[in-house]
Amino acid sequence: MKFISIVLLSTLSISSFAQFKSEDSASINVAGGNTDLKTYTFKSNNGYTVDKSTYKFLGSYHYGESDSVRSAENWSLGLRYDYSFAALTGLYFGELIEADRFSGYDRRYNTDLGLTHYFYKSDSSTLLTEGGLRYTIEKQLDNSEDKKGFKGRLYVEATEVIKENVKGKFWVEYLPNFSESEDYLLNVEPSLIITLNKNFSMKTAYLWKYDNQPTLGKSKYDYNYTLSLLANF
Repeated sequence: MKFISIVLLSTLSISSFAQFKSEDSASINVAGGNTDLKTYTFKSNNGYTVDKSTYKFLGSYHYGESDSVRSAENWSLGLRYDYSFAALTGLYFGELIEADRFSGYDRRYNTDLGLTHYFYKSDSSTLLTEGGLRYTIEKQLDNSEDKKGFKGRLYVEATEVIKENVKGKFWVEYLPNFSESEDYLLNVEPSLIITLNKNFSMKTAYLWKYDNQPTLGKSKYDYNYTLSLLANF
């Protein structure tokens, strides 16, 4: 009985300073008649904060077909741990799995380690930077030898409250390849979020991905425009 009481007290004490946040979004476009087009995009970002530690789970899935033929499909799953050892500075470690056969690879496994720092942080605006090292294992569709190597990672994110219920966000991610300098990646996304109420928002975003050395026969860039409903809890 004494042991149960200790466990209950420990749980209550942890929950008193723990915080869980979840942001989920869905975007669906279905057109019929003369045009047969279907696209679906789902994303989920979850974070659990205890004292100086934050545990994150990230997931996304995008699917599209035209005239009943699959024309797009990619997904990603990620786990990340952040530790804030100072008010505006922290350390992060993460694992990310990506899949996109239409971009020329079957799986891409990424291991990240780096630092985060807020150059500016207020209720109305933020400027966040992340810098670190990434180790990647990329499995090819043709079962050829895996592509392995170290990359750098530089990430910059800025947010600004434009009006009471309107927020702008812009982020850019640069991934240089230390083994092959020409094989770098660049990702950019500007977005606008309109708050509808406490739990729901509308988000419009344009994601642009650039691969300077894509798989033979593939385009160097991909882009995706979405209008999504966000649920925040």
